[in-house]
Amino acid sequence: MIAPALVLALLALAAPGGEPSDRVLLKSGKELLGRVLFQDATTLVLRQDGRDTELELASIARVESRRANLATLLENAARSDLGRVEELELLAAQAEEMGLPGEAQVFWWRLLRLDPEHAGARRALGHEQRGGGWSVPHGRRRVDEARRVALARDWGTAWELASFHYRLRTNLPLERALELLLDLERVYAAFYAEIGAELRLHDVTRPLSVHVHATRVSYPETANDWGSYDSGADVVHVNAAERLDCGVLAHELVHQLLYVTAFRERGASTGTLPGWLDEGLAEYLGAGVSCWPAPHEPGRLRLDHFRAQAGAARPLDLTRVLTLSADDYYASSDRDLKYAQSYTLVQFLLHGDDGRHRAGFLDFLRQVYAGKGSSTDLKRALDTDWRTLERAWTAHVKRQVG
Repeated sequence: MIAPALVLALLALAAPGGEPSDRVLLKSGKELLGRVLFQDATTLVLRQDGRDTELELASIARVESRRANLATLLENAARSDLGRVEELELLAAQAEEMGLPGEAQVFWWRLLRLDPEHAGARRALGHEQRGGGWSVPHGRRRVDEARRVALARDWGTAWELASFHYRLRTNLPLERALELLLDLERVYAAFYAEIGAELRLHDVTRPLSVHVHATRVSYPETANDWGSYDSGADVVHVNAAERLDCGVLAHELVHQLLYVTAFRERGASTGTLPGWLDEGLAEYLGAGVSCWPAPHEPGRLRLDHFRAQAGAARPLDLTRVLTLSADDYYASSDRDLKYAQSYTLVQFLLHGDDGRHRAGFLDFLRQVYAGKGSSTDLKRALDTDWRTLERAWTAHVKRQVG
């Protein structure tokens, strides 16, 4: 075990461009700086100047990565009392030293909610005292703090916050925006915990854009009523005019992560996932997400979806579900049932029949990431016939609703 102070000092090392860097120390004594993209029990992938190198874990003496420390920081924050100055000071200092300046700003700003004259927080955020108040950065200029808070209510001058993986734009109140930034990273971690290791997904290195609108005025007319992912612009839009629904947020974030990891991070500018898989995984992975500070519950059942399918007068058959397109989910006819059955099918393939189909389903997911994804590919991966699978799926749904 490495002393925490030493870990923090090492993580403060910066790459030549001045950005914080991950550090890999080989048993040979050679030190490598870059971005750790992937690590499992045998292999580590390190990116240096746009070039990815695969290293055997057996050749590595020590690894210090910002992504790993982000997980530690989020765990520390979840266990901390964020209403206490001393705990926020510790979290902010940890984030700074871990090379996570965006997360550090969350805790510095929260400190100012408790202690407006906190010198350390003011200094860290770049605030300057003017007269009896404080001026804060706003783009290339500075404005009075109260003025900045007022300006943030308008979308054109909304808050713009950054974390390790995300760029958040929102005109929600600042305190909610700060919580939301941590929520984004928690959803990212949950996504990778569920399928990242199985699919050997590399860490996303380009910022993921999320826009959360506090009013309908700025919310895109082309988006649906609650939230959407614009794959062309690579932006998640969420309508929080009435309230911020964390389930909707998580659903759209999963769409973004699926698209980015399946296509953009693999060099493809466009691509399409099977509709049932895209929506089913978004519902499945988003089901266990709760707003900060409530913990996530991976695998939490959406019993409402099971009830919708079990109680439907004419549920969709398996073949119909497998041929659903993205546009089918926008149609008013049986829209809720389409979402419900896409979810129950994914949940069944992962957990039904005592996990009998899980390996085949994960193999199908790998094929989807390799550019396949037809119903024939699914049938081959599961090694079963549709009638047997459909009967088992229906029985699984009925068991869940009792």
